[in-house]
Amino acid sequence: MNQSSNTVKVFDTWVQGKTGTIHFDVMTTDEDTALRLAKTYLASLGEPDAVITTKECQFCHNEPLAFFSQTQQQEFTQNGGLILPMPS
Repeated sequence: MNQSSNTVKVFDTWVQGKTGTIHFDVMTTDEDTALRLAKTYLASLGEPDAVITTKECQFCHNEPLAFFSQTQQQEFTQNGGLILPMPS
């Protein structure tokens, strides 16, 4: 099994925003990409200055890419990962 194309690393992310805690998972293949995607996501939420480091965005576990919808798999392929908003 090809680790990079069939397995997704899940980075559990908790960030303090202007109005409270923001919780989301970053699904990608490596830590650098997780941090880049998290920063982009936070900016899209109006939180471009939120602190995002490996302390806030921590590797949690692996998931098979097949667990995700076709749309999510396409996003993963196009963007190098995807964000799943979680309840805080």
